[in-house]
Amino acid sequence: MAELERNAVAASSGLLQQRSTSRGNLLAGAIAKLNAADRLTLAYLVFSTALIIVCGQNVPRRATLLPIHLGSIAMIFGLAYARERTISVLSLLSHWYPTLLFLFFFEEIGLIVHAIFPGWFDEYLIRADYAMFGAHPTVWIEQFSGYWLNEYMQLVYTSYFLLTIGLGAYLWIRNRREDFAVFIASTCAAYYLCYVIFVLFPIESPHHTLRHLQRSPLDGGPFTAFINLVEKHGRVHGGAFPSAHVAGSIVALISAWRFTRRAGYWLTPLVLSICVATVYGRYHYAMDVFAGVLMAVIGCWIGSHFCSAVGCGAEPSIKTKGKIQRE
Repeated sequence: MAELERNAVAASSGLLQQRSTSRGNLLAGAIAKLNAADRLTLAYLVFSTALIIVCGQNVPRRATLLPIHLGSIAMIFGLAYARERTISVLSLLSHWYPTLLFLFFFEEIGLIVHAIFPGWFDEYLIRADYAMFGAHPTVWIEQFSGYWLNEYMQLVYTSYFLLTIGLGAYLWIRNRREDFAVFIASTCAAYYLCYVIFVLFPIESPHHTLRHLQRSPLDGGPFTAFINLVEKHGRVHGGAFPSAHVAGSIVALISAWRFTRRAGYWLTPLVLSICVATVYGRYHYAMDVFAGVLMAVIGCWIGSHFCSAVGCGAEPSIKTKGKIQRE
């Protein structure tokens, strides 16, 4: 009788161990399907979801945000599966979906920016700007404002929204899939670093803090009117330091010089103009720009090394097999 009991216990233990091993294999298999951009996005989702749960009392509309986050996590695993199975449209979306989530994550900052700290830390950047330049950059630069310069600055500021999509589409159409994957992973890393710092170091921007010192309104034509409309309905209160505009633009510039130098030549003046426009348009402190450049450099390093470590989730194209050829 005792022997039968021992055999039953052993069989039960073996079955439990088998089930545990099976679950472990399923989890390992699911994780193995994830590329670098997937893992970086999941890491940020885990951070922001934990933030909403732990600091929920400081997060408006947390009951809405949590299901969206959990659904996003499930979507990423589903798209990774579709990518491995090459399921038509879903496989395509599995490579491009981070560019859609960037907008949601950025807009979400307005709700979670005070999850940890209730106030703003602008005084530190205002002092740093003044110590470095002997003036407030957004106030000093207004002496050069005029109709055509306002239009140009707002035009290049607006063009930022097309940079990531444009360079990504170029690499994709040219069948540079590995280069595309590194570019997207680098952009993910740079943006997610910015988003985390937004929460750990909340900054309003000079649009709010130095408005009383500005004397010249930035009047212009259609591009000025367009960006004013976008800012009126989509401005995020708290997404200032580091400048995500600068981080995303510099990642695109570094990637262009790395993967397709012809694009690097014409992107350079555009990206430099975007960096100036962020201050000229009173969206950012100069320190935001410097920090954005740093996030871009770190993001490109993380994206490149992470892709090498875990894979890009794409088969090497003809151009990228063996020694990668640069245009």
